[in-house]
Amino acid sequence: MRGPFTVLLLFILLFPVDTIARVGTEHKVYFEGTSYELHVYKIYGRQPGNTMLIIGGIQGDEPGGFLSADLYADLTLEKGNLIVVPRANFKSIILFKRGVDGDMNRIFDRDNGNSMMDRVVAVIKGLMKEADVFLNLHDGYGFYRPEYIDELRNPWRFGQSIIIDTDVYQCSDGRQLRLQDMAERVLSRVNEKIKEPRYYMHLMNTWTDRPDTPYPAMKKTATFYALKYHCLPAFGVETSKNLPDIELKVLHHNYVINEFMRLFDIVPEQPRVLLIKPIFKYAVVNVGGRPFIVSNNETITLEPETEIMVTHIESNYERGLSCDIVGIGDLNDFRRPLRINHDTRIVFRKDSEEIGMVNIRVKRDGEPTYWVFLVKINGKTRAVLANEEIVLREGDEIELLKVIADNRTDRDLPLNFKGFVPSNKEKNTGDDRGIKIRITKSGLLKRFSRHGKGVVYPVVIEGMGKAPPGFWIRLKEG
Repeated sequence: MRGPFTVLLLFILLFPVDTIARVGTEHKVYFEGTSYELHVYKIYGRQPGNTMLIIGGIQGDEPGGFLSADLYADLTLEKGNLIVVPRANFKSIILFKRGVDGDMNRIFDRDNGNSMMDRVVAVIKGLMKEADVFLNLHDGYGFYRPEYIDELRNPWRFGQSIIIDTDVYQCSDGRQLRLQDMAERVLSRVNEKIKEPRYYMHLMNTWTDRPDTPYPAMKKTATFYALKYHCLPAFGVETSKNLPDIELKVLHHNYVINEFMRLFDIVPEQPRVLLIKPIFKYAVVNVGGRPFIVSNNETITLEPETEIMVTHIESNYERGLSCDIVGIGDLNDFRRPLRINHDTRIVFRKDSEEIGMVNIRVKRDGEPTYWVFLVKINGKTRAVLANEEIVLREGDEIELLKVIADNRTDRDLPLNFKGFVPSNKEKNTGDDRGIKIRITKSGLLKRFSRHGKGVVYPVVIEGMGKAPPGFWIRLKEG
């Protein structure tokens, strides 16, 4: 009978230790807390095999590429390996621009410099050494066609194409890379899946290695660098910016990636291809050494020169999240300690899309630490704390009474129910105290509600700056 030690020894002999340790996913973050924060995911299959490097977002206004790459960071593999860099140029993605500090995909021909873009490129160059095939994901304008058809479909458009730098590349070690054959095999399978012929993908050969190439700028790209210096079969994958929706761009990228994985015998165990709308749930903000949980549109009140740091962003996504403490730090202030000395706001983003916001107010001399709002709801007096959310139904009645603060028991400050307009508009002074307001959705101006959805409305102290103290009224059916 075999004992546990015998079984363990047999397992180690059959599967070397380095193979066992490398099954699963490794996640490494470079330049954390900067606008160029770079996440690299290495996924190792249960069986050894080829390694594919997938780069997305090297140009920041091409979401089909980086959202598609994002999905492959969650794969588990039966065979082979993936190296996935979903967002190579995070700063440009946040601002949704091709290249804020220049085009990252046009600097691979130069020696490594000291700029942040150069440092990101140096990491990508290092990853190429570990790969057997390289895909660089893009969204290009128009639709590539080898002959001129019209302004949108011609040889100078890049969309809906697989780009190669030459048909056959002769490596210095004697190997031949038959790039055209590989790309054509992938294209034949991809186009079988695309329903509309007008969206078929085509092969685009830029003949980059020729002195007379019509596309000389391609000599500076990541794919040509990988081909020339690493003898790495490298392909640019371009869906079209003119496809009708983002889901179709991601889907076409996925088709191409899947077929290249098939070509190089990289076998997924658990593919996940799902694109859902990003949602901001809450954030954890460290204020002067104490953690606070804040929700969307809440206000944090600080003493001057207080140090804050956003330590966690809770969303339905794990990647592509950033926050910007406007006017204080950088585009990405996630996990950066910063001192606040004036009113501002924290903007939360998933890639370039703003998904949430928190106000920051800096106390003035003599300003109270807390606020309490007295209201009447259906004739009963109630105290509401600052930033609290109360629920009212159609037909309920609310009357705003007054504000109480810790340094005065009765502050004569105006209260404004944003979205409510008195029936006598001449008395619309911004002070709604003393008015018995009957709640009806049709009686409120939707544009003043949170995100303009007509569900949550603010009540604020009028005349106290961009982020005044107040509370929220949520309208509920029934």
